[in-house]
Amino acid sequence: MSLPSDKVTTEQLTLTCDDCIDDDVTVQQSAEKQHQRQSQRQHYRKHQHQHQHQQQQQQQQQHQQCMFNSNVNADKRPQKAENDLSLKIKYKRSESKNKKTQSLFELFFEMVGEKEQRTREMGTLILLGTMFLFFIISLTGFFVMWFTEYYNNIFLSNLVLSRNSETAQKWMNPNSKYDTFLKVHIFNYTNIKDYLEGKAEKIQIKDLGPLTYKEHTTKVNVVFNDNYTVTFRDHRNYEFLPDKSSYGEHEKIFVPNVPLLAADFLIDQMRGLKKMTASMAIKTIGGNAFKTLTPLQYLWGYRDKISSLNFASGKSHFGLLMNRNGTSLDSLQINTGEDDLRKFGVVTQFNGMPLLDFWSEEQCNRIDGSDPSMFPPHLIENRSTLNVFLQVLCRKIPLKFEKQVTIFNNIEALRYRTPMNMFSHPSENSENECYCRNTQKCLPSGIINATKCYDNIPIYPSSPHFFAAEPDIYKHLDGIEPRQELHQTFADIHPRFGFPINGASRIQINIAVHKGSIVEQQLRRLRRDTILPLIWIEITTGDFTEDIIDTLYASTYGLNLIQCSLKYGTLLMCLIFFTIIVASFYCLAKKREIQLEKGEKILKAELKALNRIHLSSASLAQMQS
Repeated sequence: MSLPSDKVTTEQLTLTCDDCIDDDVTVQQSAEKQHQRQSQRQHYRKHQHQHQHQQQQQQQQQHQQCMFNSNVNADKRPQKAENDLSLKIKYKRSESKNKKTQSLFELFFEMVGEKEQRTREMGTLILLGTMFLFFIISLTGFFVMWFTEYYNNIFLSNLVLSRNSETAQKWMNPNSKYDTFLKVHIFNYTNIKDYLEGKAEKIQIKDLGPLTYKEHTTKVNVVFNDNYTVTFRDHRNYEFLPDKSSYGEHEKIFVPNVPLLAADFLIDQMRGLKKMTASMAIKTIGGNAFKTLTPLQYLWGYRDKISSLNFASGKSHFGLLMNRNGTSLDSLQINTGEDDLRKFGVVTQFNGMPLLDFWSEEQCNRIDGSDPSMFPPHLIENRSTLNVFLQVLCRKIPLKFEKQVTIFNNIEALRYRTPMNMFSHPSENSENECYCRNTQKCLPSGIINATKCYDNIPIYPSSPHFFAAEPDIYKHLDGIEPRQELHQTFADIHPRFGFPINGASRIQINIAVHKGSIVEQQLRRLRRDTILPLIWIEITTGDFTEDIIDTLYASTYGLNLIQCSLKYGTLLMCLIFFTIIVASFYCLAKKREIQLEKGEKILKAELKALNRIHLSSASLAQMQS
C-alpha cells in the first residue's frame, strides 16, 4: 500500500520515524528490534492513515465553518485566527447568554412593574372619570341655577289653578285669616244751598270716613275650561266694623241725588215724544239735585222712585255699591297658568267677550291685564310694568315698579305704583288717546269718562281727591286735599310668587252735571259738565297673623337661602372639580414626560451597546479577513 504523497503528511511521518530511529540507535541492532520497528511502522502507518482521515474530516468541517463565516463577514481564515475567533465567539455567546438571562429577569420585573403601573393608571383614569362626571353634574346644576327658571318654576308650579288642586280650592274659598277691608270715604256737601243761592264762593265738602267693612269673597259658578282657563264670578259679603270706622252707617249725610242727575243726562239724549214723556214723568215725581241720606242707604241701596222708572239702572233701588254686594253681574275668565306660567292670572274674557266695547279703538278694548290678586311671576322678576284689569273702570291700568321695601317682619317686597299720568290727557300720555272718543273733547288730565261702563250714567272716575289732576277740575270745591301717600294706588308684591301681600287700591267716583231740562233751574250756578265727587274707596289687606307672617318669612328668606346655596354651591363645585381635573391631567402629562425621558435614556443606552457590539463584530471581521 503506497503512502500518500501529501507533503505535510510525509514530513510529519519522517519526523516521527526519525524520532523512532533515533530512539532505537542506542539499542542493539538486533533482529527483534527491527522486527519491532517494522511492527511500529505498520502500526504508525495505520495510525497515520486514521489520522489523515480525521484531518480530512476536520478540514472539511473547518472549510464548512469558514464558508459559513465568509457568508457573515469574512472569507477563509488562518487556523490560529479561527481558534482565537472561536474562543471570542464562545465568550461572547456566554456573555450574551448571561445578558439574556439577566434580561429575562429584568423583563419579568419590568412586566410586573408595567402591570402595577397600568393598574395605577387605570385607577387614575377611573378617578378622573368620576371627577369628570361630578363636574358635568355640577356644571349642569350651575347652568340650571344661574341661567334658567327651573328652581323658581318648581315652587311656582304649585300656584297654578289646576282643577281640584289645593291652590284652586284656597283661591275659590280663601282662608278667613286673609282679611281684606273696604274703606269708604263719603263727600258730604255742607253748604250747597248757600252756594246755589250765591252766598258762598265755593262748594264746601267734607271727607267723612272711613267707613270700614270686612270683605268676604268667594268664587262662584267656577268652570275650568279645556284651554287652561277658568271662568267665575265673585261673590262678596260685607261686614261693617264700627271700631275701625270714624263715621256711622246711620248718620246723616247731604249728597248729590245721583238717580236724578243720571235721569237728567239720559233724558237729554232722547228725542221727540219719548223725551217729552220722560221729562214729564220726572217732573211729576219731583226731587232735588241734592238729598239727605244715611251712608247705609247711599252705599248699599234705597228705594228710589226715579230708579223704578228704568231710566238709569233699571232697578227700583239705587246704591253706589249695591252691585258690589252679593254675586257680581260680571263674569271673568282668567288663565290658570297650567300651560304657561307667563300667562298666569291674565284676564282673557270679560262677560264672555275677548274684547270690550266701551272704547274707540281695539288697543284700549283689549283685555290683557291681570287679575288684581295675582300677577305673572316673570313680570315681577323683570320689574316690568304690570297691567291690572279693573271692573270698576272697565279698563286696565298700569302699575310701575318704584322700589324695594320691607314690611311686617322685615319681609322684602316690591312696591308698584300707578303712574302720575295714568288719567292724563292724550297730549301728555299718548296711551290714553284711545280712551277718548273725540280728542277735541277729551277731558282734562286727571279724570276719565266711564259713562258706557256705568249703564250710561255720567260717571267720571279719578284718583281720590283728584290726585294728579288739573286744578281746574276742582277749583269750585273747597275741601280737596290730594296727597300721594293717602290717595295713590300702590301694591307691595311678593318678589317670588307674584301675589300682593300689602297695598291699597284707591279710586274716586265722580258724577258730571249735564244741566239738562230737569235740573237746569236748580243748578243754574254750576257750569255744564261740572264734576261733583261722590265717594272714594280704598281696598286694603289687613294685618296678617303671626303664622302667616312666619310662612311669608320662610317663603322669602328660606327659599332665597336655598337658592343662593345651590347657585354658589354649584359654582364652587364646578371650580373644585375643574381644578382637580386640570391638576390630574397636568400630573399625568408630567409623569408621562418623565417616563418618556427615562425611556429615551434607556433607548440611548441600548443603542450605545448595540454600537459597541457592532464595532466588536467589525473588528473580528477585519481580523478574520
